[in-house]
Amino acid sequence: MEIAYDVRPLDADVQASYGRLLPQQDDLVSRGKLVWKFEQHPAAKGAIATASLDGAIVGMVGFAPARLRIGGRRVIAHQALDTVVDPICRGKGVFVGLGRAFYAAAAGLGTEIAYGFPNENAAPGWFGKLDWARLGTPPFLVKPLNGGYFARRLLGRAGGLFDALPLSLIGRPGGAGRAVTVDRFDARADALWESFAADIPCAVDRTSDYLNWRLVDHPTATYETRAVYGQDGAMRAFVTTHLADKHGGRIGYIMELMHLPDARADAVMLLKLAIADMRAKKTDAVLAWAAPHAPNYGAYRRAGFLPMPDRIRPIHLYFGGKALTAETTPVMTRPGDWYLSYLDSDTV
Repeated sequence: MEIAYDVRPLDADVQASYGRLLPQQDDLVSRGKLVWKFEQHPAAKGAIATASLDGAIVGMVGFAPARLRIGGRRVIAHQALDTVVDPICRGKGVFVGLGRAFYAAAAGLGTEIAYGFPNENAAPGWFGKLDWARLGTPPFLVKPLNGGYFARRLLGRAGGLFDALPLSLIGRPGGAGRAVTVDRFDARADALWESFAADIPCAVDRTSDYLNWRLVDHPTATYETRAVYGQDGAMRAFVTTHLADKHGGRIGYIMELMHLPDARADAVMLLKLAIADMRAKKTDAVLAWAAPHAPNYGAYRRAGFLPMPDRIRPIHLYFGGKALTAETTPVMTRPGDWYLSYLDSDTV
């Protein structure tokens, strides 16, 4: 029987198919992550491209919604994730059919860009068969904390001899008493984002409604945000962190770092405070995404973050996408237009 393609919202059939085709996500699904990422985004709804055979879903690509800020415009985009094809249908062009089905439905969804971070297995399909523009790799930065963790990645088990070797002695920085925990983002975060993003050509729109959805209301992950405020009450800088046991070690993540143009020192202090706290929790390394053209790159470097060599990256990802309207074509040809941070990752 011929494979049928469709693009649909999250429904009971799709949720059941996650359990069958992606059983490793059962726990996340049961805790509400599908509803959160496809139905609760403040700007738009998600969509799932499906392939069905004899009435049963045999392939899926999830497209989570995003609102991009491109210059002075806000546009809806969709990030491709959760790609799976049932083994009985592999080699039958199902993956390509799923991508093309989404392209055909894009106008009706009001979306102008499809993008994502495919791994080594998915990259040939997106960039080769589905015409995505290749925009490089995520801009990994690293702050090493434990010598043994990195020695093991380079030397194997023998690298464990370096476990007692600390690679950072950063303590609690001066001015740490000014750091305030943020429980929920408000208009002060909106004002900071407007200033921070003034010269960024393209980024996911990090307004307070998005930050609350992504960081505060996330159903399966816990994040910590600290900020520095000025005497006028304005938010001058904030950093959001996450700690997870992944990639064979305990890894700290800088999910986001923003600061006003005159508040780089505050941002560096917040980073050093986060590093000191994670070091006390026996963290092996702290990771971030920041490209040299990003407004916060200087703060990262002053806090001791280094570009991460390919050979020790914990995962090999690529970045790219496809413009679905003429107006969005330029940003899919210029990697330097994009601002990325770990907020853009769907796995952290």
